Amino acid sequence: MLSDEEKSWVREWAPKIFGTAYLLCIMAMMGAHPRPGSLDSIRTALVAGLPWALGLGALGTVGALLWRRRA
Repeated sequence: MLSDEEKSWVREWAPKIFGTAYLLCIMAMMGAHPRPGSLDSIRTALVAGLPWALGLGALGTVGALLWRRRA
């Protein structure tokens, strides 16, 4: 299980990692849209980027936690 120090680290850094992943996915989805920069591309990106961001954020958080334990 996680120690109290690791739990506080996850509480602090998980939202930052998830937020960064979400913003990157939104930008990627907007760029891949047939009309990048349009309101339709923004609406599509906000919804389509969420599952990708959740996956990338989870992998990033677990990876950073494992790397932190190893160091």
